[in-house]
Amino acid sequence: MKLRDEERRDFMRLATEADASVTRLATGLTLLTRLVNLSASGCAFFAETPMEQGEEIEFTVQGTSKRIEPLKRVGRVVRVTQGEASYLIAVEFLIDPD
Repeated sequence: MKLRDEERRDFMRLATEADASVTRLATGLTLLTRLVNLSASGCAFFAETPMEQGEEIEFTVQGTSKRIEPLKRVGRVVRVTQGEASYLIAVEFLIDPD
């Protein structure tokens, strides 16, 4: 029996649509993106600019209220898929050494 992608994952993905910012750590350039899904181990978002596989980024998404701290994670690009108007970027979050 073949397992679907969702069945092989360690964490469930939450499908969502939210604005997020992504800072490319090599250049310091920050891009506004559209979040597609989020899990404890990574995320996927649409961006107008391509990124390189293996590139490290800092991902930030604001909470729904000012009382909720923004979610910030450092990650590595694991997949880039070109669409008609944008790129779908898949990111694996890196473990925080602290």
